Amino acid sequence: MVGELHALVQRTIEQRAVYQDAAEKFGTPQYLIEADLLRHQVARFQAAFAATKQTVRTYYAFKANPTLPILKLVRASGLLADVSSGLELSAALALDFEQIVFSGPGKTDDELTLAIAHADRVVIHVDSFAEVTRLNELASRAGVVMRAGIRLNTAAHGLWTKFGIPLKDLPQFIQLAHGLDHVRLEGVQFHLSWNRQSAGYVETLKTLGPILAAHRPKSGWRFVDIGGGFYPEDDEAAYPWVANGQIAPAEGPPLDWDMSYDLPKVAPIESMAADVVATFRDVIRDVPELWVEPGRYIANPAVHVMLRVVDVKGDALAITDGGTNLLGWERLELEHTPLINLTRPSAKQIRFMVYGSLCTPHDVWGYTCYAEDIRPGDLLITPAHGSYVQTLAQRFIKPVCQTILLETSGSTSRVATAETARDRYPELFPTPVG
Repeated sequence: MVGELHALVQRTIEQRAVYQDAAEKFGTPQYLIEADLLRHQVARFQAAFAATKQTVRTYYAFKANPTLPILKLVRASGLLADVSSGLELSAALALDFEQIVFSGPGKTDDELTLAIAHADRVVIHVDSFAEVTRLNELASRAGVVMRAGIRLNTAAHGLWTKFGIPLKDLPQFIQLAHGLDHVRLEGVQFHLSWNRQSAGYVETLKTLGPILAAHRPKSGWRFVDIGGGFYPEDDEAAYPWVANGQIAPAEGPPLDWDMSYDLPKVAPIESMAADVVATFRDVIRDVPELWVEPGRYIANPAVHVMLRVVDVKGDALAITDGGTNLLGWERLELEHTPLINLTRPSAKQIRFMVYGSLCTPHDVWGYTCYAEDIRPGDLLITPAHGSYVQTLAQRFIKPVCQTILLETSGSTSRVATAETARDRYPELFPTPVG
């Protein structure tokens, strides 16, 4: 899969004039959202499942990237909303998403009450026996019947054991729900992460099929919701030495370390959709709808981080004007994502330590760069950072940077300052200190 990553680098270099224009107009550092790339990801995902002729509802996972321009774009593209908190639920309601699923553990009474107030649009995936009882009490006070799914915890969950109820407890849970007048069970949800292949979904559906057939709520099952991330094909790669338990020193890997890398093998979304739907039809009986919750697949390719080189020390050490607080954590000490010098690009990488401007030695943007050389003033870009980056970005030493939206119309590219979430909904997205 190295070729896929090289294709990403090639495309980025070919588009460099557009990125340079954005940097000149709005400065750096910046997140650059490519609207057309995001729409392409939505359209490809939707087309993959539409080709199966199965009734599928697609809910965009807000936690992957809740930046306002992205939420507006996915809403306009016809996706529904998958939220995991009252904050995200408030944003989905304010943006008028047609249907919303609310999942996650530890929902507060205030969060449940907000969902109940919009029972016509919200389905709650209840996470425990205690939560469904609280939900029934709150819905009773409001005089409404709340639609609900059951979040399940299966053998495939691994470290996700904090979520949902064990599959073996499903019969007992349904029996409890039958005695609740203000909760109507309609489906089940399970969440699997890091889905580069379809095997996890396939095996879990096979396990779930006979259990759902044997145990049904009064009105039958309406949906099975397979939560979790479908991987895009250009996501991060691990350096080979990470698999051996090695961590590079702050000054960078020794010169004799192997710096080659490869992307994990990712099945195309078309084959993933075909496998999942074929299994769903084969093993899940009398359930009309399949729900899916992509986040990473939609957002990741569409957002890039642009930086300007402020200083170069020695022969191969550069410092940029943006810190890795923009990523949320020191991920690039372990993971490789391409770093490209748009001012002096090359199809080949050179060894060059590239740091951010934070007061910590772990502020690493990359150990290599697609560049002929790196000099002060050069514009660098690291593409495909749309998932769990803006979500986790933090005001550590420096503020979170601006977000710019790139719209393309015909052969003309237009860069415009993106409306930030706090511009329109300041009460939902407080301004970072800085």
